[in-house]
Amino acid sequence: MDKPLLSICIPTFNRAPFLKECLKSLADQFSDPVIKNQVDIFILDNQSADNTAEIVKQFTAVYDNIKYIRDSEPRKIIPGIIKVASLADGEYIWVFSDDDLQSPDSLTTVINFIEKNHSDLILGNLLGFSDTSATQYRSLLKVNEDIVMKDKKEFFSLLNTKFNTSIDYYTTLCSDWIIKKEIYDKNFYIFEKFNDKSDMFPLPSLFFYTNMEFSSGVIAKEIILNRGDNETWGSKNKIKHFFYRDRLWRNYYQKIIANNQEFLPKNFSRNVKIKNLARLEELIKIIIIMILKKIRIYDKIKKIIKK
Repeated sequence: MDKPLLSICIPTFNRAPFLKECLKSLADQFSDPVIKNQVDIFILDNQSADNTAEIVKQFTAVYDNIKYIRDSEPRKIIPGIIKVASLADGEYIWVFSDDDLQSPDSLTTVINFIEKNHSDLILGNLLGFSDTSATQYRSLLKVNEDIVMKDKKEFFSLLNTKFNTSIDYYTTLCSDWIIKKEIYDKNFYIFEKFNDKSDMFPLPSLFFYTNMEFSSGVIAKEIILNRGDNETWGSKNKIKHFFYRDRLWRNYYQKIIANNQEFLPKNFSRNVKIKNLARLEELIKIIIIMILKKIRIYDKIKKIIKK
């Protein structure tokens, strides 16, 4: 196979059932030979103790563009992302979480966008789903059509209009970030500066934590199906988890502002402060729900509200 246009990089550890679903959502799209010839997949197994290797073999036996590497040493998530991205040989790299899925025709959508716009950085829209609930969150960035931005200033101007939406997801997830491999290769050393557990994942940190210039684009179609009920990070205690996430996002935005002054709209910092204060409403709701559950009237109130 010639050098592919897009390399999908999947770090994984002991999540074979999720990984199987993820790979199926990708492999189902390889029935189109044009797509298959432009995409390869690299799976970096961080020495899983489950049947990850067996699951992956079901796919590698059929598709020669899916490659499995069992890591030579244990790694945490950020070093794992850096490692698997370094293995990629495509013009673009897409680090994808092993528990997320791709929507039908997502690869066609991404390839068409790349060939048309050649942006340095591409963001795909998200549809959140849960295996245990019918609740969904849709189109997190809330755009009706694809957007192409020639520089960082335009990108931050877009974000500045979205502070009333869940844009924080675009600073915490890795599955929606696609970037030119040559940019990654030239700058991956920067990730050594931002490897604290409260920092972003590597690819978004390259954009947000530096003053490097990027062209970028947003794909309006929901090409990523984000599994919202598999949050294994943070405390199970809702209040502790709230403060954990709040601390993360405050750290993110502090570094965004510190490194991007020349690109930010004048009221960006103010909007960040308002966003931080708005989280207090979420905290109040959490506390009220916990109190109502403790006195055992939450379910009754919930039923009344539904009526």
